[in-house]
Amino acid sequence: MVKSYVIKGNLLSFQILEGLAESKNLDDLVIKLRGTNYADTVSRIQPSFTANKLENAFLGRLTDVYSKIVKVAPKTSLLDAYYLKYIGLNLKVILKGKAQQKKEDEILKHLHIFFEESVGRRDLIVRVLSAESLEQTVKALGSSEFADDVESALQIYEDTGKTQVFDTYIDKAFYKKVLNAFDSDHKRDSYIRDIVTVDIDSYNALAVLRGRLWELEPANIRGLLIEPFKLSKSSLDAMIESETLIDSLRILQTTAYRKIVPDNDVFEDAIASLEDSFRILSTKKAIVPFLWDTNRTALALGSIKLTELEIKNLSAIAFGIEQHLAQKDIMSKLIILK
Repeated sequence: MVKSYVIKGNLLSFQILEGLAESKNLDDLVIKLRGTNYADTVSRIQPSFTANKLENAFLGRLTDVYSKIVKVAPKTSLLDAYYLKYIGLNLKVILKGKAQQKKEDEILKHLHIFFEESVGRRDLIVRVLSAESLEQTVKALGSSEFADDVESALQIYEDTGKTQVFDTYIDKAFYKKVLNAFDSDHKRDSYIRDIVTVDIDSYNALAVLRGRLWELEPANIRGLLIEPFKLSKSSLDAMIESETLIDSLRILQTTAYRKIVPDNDVFEDAIASLEDSFRILSTKKAIVPFLWDTNRTALALGSIKLTELEIKNLSAIAFGIEQHLAQKDIMSKLIILK
């Protein structure tokens, strides 16, 4: 599919990212970006520049890329399912904001409404944002694909006070849709299986580790899980029942993902590092179809994942510059494929 190859070919090189990270300030960063294929993206931003404004513009570009890909890719429920990730981003912000009793205008500052607008679902965000309480927000999602999982999240939040559970349960709803789409349309496709396998196993592993970190009951952690691939139910169960947090990581080191499990005794840092490693592994799996030119859906998904990674890196550069970090410190925060 030509569009996917064009998108991949237009990705910024490591050298360009290094140059961007050297920017003296955000004005300088924007000037440099005007010399790249992000010229149109940054031209929409009104001065004065902030990292939040830049991130919002970058995410808007991601929406544009997704729309272009979907128009030329084969019609498949899998690409629709993967788009739910972006709908979920806004729902996470709203649910946690409501739990923290933030005002509507404060929550709105952190939303990317164009995710919903581009697929005709703006009414969903308007409905949940205007709800007067967390409980009413959850009720407002009752007709959506997130309904059952946000209700479960609310119950655990009321027991634990951990707002992060909303993030994980929104992710669960998203990955269930991905799994259903895969089972329905792509079960025999090895390229797509490789991508989905890493994504689902990544979700399950991180859900268990975060559940352990939040000191959830084993039954509640098991309630977060969906059908695994290479990371077996027995391994996940052993991670849940292990004596210590670090022991759960050591069990993961005995699985198919042992090469990416960090050797870090600081559990929170280990989770963050593992999440980055899973993202890199998923993106590498998404690159493989470009080598063989065999599957248009896999190519479409690959180009989207590559764009996601680039935008994450550009946002990290913008925030690093805003915080006056040195170039080497900014570059250390990027996720680079090797």
